[in-house]
Order: sequence, then C-alpha cells, then structure tokens
Amino acid sequence: MKTAVKISYFSMLTLILAASCMLISASGCAPKKDSAGGSAAALYKSGDIIVTNAGSDAVLVLTPDGDFKNVLFDVDNTSETVTGVSYLSTGEILVVVEGTDRIVAVNNTGVSRNFVTHAQYTGNVYGVTQLASGDILAVETNNVERFDLTGSRVSTGGWPLALQSGGRSISAISTGGFIHCSSTADVLRTYNDAGTQQATVASGIAGTTDAFGCTSLANGNVAVAWSGTTDTVRVYDSTLTTTVASYSDIGRLAAPTGIAERANGNILVLDSTFNYIVELTSALAFSRIIGDDVLSTPQYIMVVP
Repeated sequence: MKTAVKISYFSMLTLILAASCMLISASGCAPKKDSAGGSAAALYKSGDIIVTNAGSDAVLVLTPDGDFKNVLFDVDNTSETVTGVSYLSTGEILVVVEGTDRIVAVNNTGVSRNFVTHAQYTGNVYGVTQLASGDILAVETNNVERFDLTGSRVSTGGWPLALQSGGRSISAISTGGFIHCSSTADVLRTYNDAGTQQATVASGIAGTTDAFGCTSLANGNVAVAWSGTTDTVRVYDSTLTTTVASYSDIGRLAAPTGIAERANGNILVLDSTFNYIVELTSALAFSRIIGDDVLSTPQYIMVVP
C-alpha cells in the first residue's frame, strides 16, 4: 500500500518562497554568509521558541516575540504527527514522532537522525526530557521509558515504570529527578532520578483536573497548566505543598497544553483552542499574547537555552 504524502501549509509556503527566489536571482535563496565566509543559516538560537504544531504536523521555530522563523521538522506521511519536544545536551532538539513511535534528534541546520526507534512502546508517546544525569525519559500512555545517550533502552531498575496513567508531560529538575503530570491520574508529581515518587498534588479546582503541561523552573519551583472548566496555571514550590502563584482567565486561556519558561522567568503557555501563546510574568501576571498568526492546535513548547 502506498503511503499518502502530506504537504503542510508551511511546506507549501517554503516551496513558494523558494520558487520566488529563483525568479529573482540565479543563485536562488542561498544561505547568507557571515563576515568570515561561513554559513549564518542556523535554524534556531538561544531564546527562540520551539512548538510542536499538531495542525500542520510540524515543529516550528518562532522568534522570542512569537513570529514565524523556520520549520525545524515536518513528518512525511499521514500516519505520523509530532508531540513532545526537548533540548538535548548535544545541542540538538529532541522531537517525539507519534505514529511510528520514534524520537528524532534535529540539529541547527535541520538535519534529523533517529535517536530512538523502539517497537515496544505501549500506547501513544507524548512528552520527552533529558535528566541531569544525561538519560532521556519519554512518556507513554501509562509508562515512562528511559534511554541512555546512545538511544538504547534502559531496562534495569524497574524501567519502564508505570508512574501515572494518561501521562502527558515530563520535565527534568536541574538538581536531579523530574516532574511528571497526567490528564487521567489528574495529578502533578515529583520523582527522584530512580523514579521514586517524592511529592504529589492535585488541582483542587472543581471541574479542572487535567494536567496536560508541566515544567520545572530555574528557581526550583514547578509550573503546571490545569485544564477543565476553569483553566488555571499554577506555580508550586519544590515540595508541591505551597501555591506560589496562580493565573486564570477563561477569556484568554481556553485549552492549555504545553508550558515553558523563558530565561527571564516568564512563563509561556500554549492554548490549543485559541491557537496562540499566553505569556505570563514569573508572578503569573498577564503579559501578552504571541504566536497567534502561525499556530494550529499547538501541543508542546520549549525555549532554546
């Protein structure tokens, strides 16, 4: 059976721009050279925002102001879509490709390689992160898988671990361990590096229990996007016992998904209904809306360190 080929809006845009450049210049749209004669066509840099866009099955690079910059990665057929995204210590971007259940690593020139191809995944694959120890964790429907830096599956120490049913996001803690949240178990939890639970919290908000997005913050606190009747972003302390800050505005936030932190401490929250990014201050005061011209059902987000 032939595989249907998918050409996204962004792929078509790229083709149109390329054709236009060929009409304008015999050299086409060749990458610009820097003053030393080297290529200056890096697809992403520190501070850029990277989003997995389910509506176009592509990974987009946005400027810090949320303007479209590049397509970092695009799937080739209708059986695949992109979900989780994370920064790898090699400088590459890890992208979870759901459908063929693989994780690819994409470098700054757009060259991708299969980092993990694993036939034993159980269910869908969502969030991904790299631990401070170097290993990579990937969230399945009901398990968390662990891989080393070569992409080999870790099967010692009880891995893969059934930590939460309906797991969605996962984020490494800089001092060791990780956080993990779920839209079925409806909790946010912290774990040590071995996967032993350290703390847990539920939203406590009536009708608002799903935790689609969560991230560990630079100061040790934890941010989570609770989804439901009263969509709410909260920041907890590292023990998950104290609510540090909270934000809710259903006029601006209707279906929060991924969440990330800027270098200045601001929080970026994706909304898959309004198709934009809500930017909040570190104290969770509203700052601005960005990315509304290019996003379509966005799922996961990261800021390039």
